[in-house]
Amino acid sequence: MKLLRFMFLFLLSYPLFGIEVPLEFHGRGFLGKYLNSDTTRYNMDASVELYCTILRHGKFSFFTNYRDDLDMAEQTGGVSLDPRYAHYYIVGGFDMVSTRFMIATYFMHDCIHDIDYEVEGTPVFNRFRMQIADPDFHKTRRLLSLKKFLWSIVLGTYPHWKYHGWDINAGADYKYDFVVESVFIPWDKGNFGIELNPRFHITRGDSLDYHQHLLRFRGFYRNNGKRGGLELTYNIWNNDIIKNPDKLWLLSVFAEF
Repeated sequence: MKLLRFMFLFLLSYPLFGIEVPLEFHGRGFLGKYLNSDTTRYNMDASVELYCTILRHGKFSFFTNYRDDLDMAEQTGGVSLDPRYAHYYIVGGFDMVSTRFMIATYFMHDCIHDIDYEVEGTPVFNRFRMQIADPDFHKTRRLLSLKKFLWSIVLGTYPHWKYHGWDINAGADYKYDFVVESVFIPWDKGNFGIELNPRFHITRGDSLDYHQHLLRFRGFYRNNGKRGGLELTYNIWNNDIIKNPDKLWLLSVFAEF
């Protein structure tokens, strides 16, 4: 154990062949309340996300990302913050950041679980994605950026491969998807700012296109690479097979680092 610890600390201190082990962490969390009158299905959302740069060589890096979304329906019996649905994401991939672009390719495994149900419905997905974006869209640079406009384009595919007779994309008819996201900062003074974040997501199914288009408004306080504030999200159009809070507003408090 002492030898392994020594080797690990050696790699951290003395990069081998230019390969660094930075173990740089970034994350985000939020807790939100839907503003609709009917809360039987959409009442509150909560999410935590943790991103880690594990290896870096010049402009290239290997990263992992974990995210956990909790959906809370109407609370009964004096119970609060009781999740009804949970959506987990586990991501691993590579990216490259240059002066003009950020390019990433990664594999994402995610699944959705019903909570406290005897018979669970558990859609499971495995997807490959490629992303091209403004370099400051990268999670290691996003909160330090002073740019007024950022953009990102993502292309993804859901291969229906068989593994021991089981489809690795069981539970929904997704085939591929396309995501366009941008960030506008119309006002930024000192540590305070306002941000607009439109996001358009189209997923192609076997016989239907699924839309998840939304617009976020953020008011934030930023200091030393950390940020927190209030976020208001409007679901412009959402007919997704898994979660579809179409035309609903979500008011959240968030923190990022």
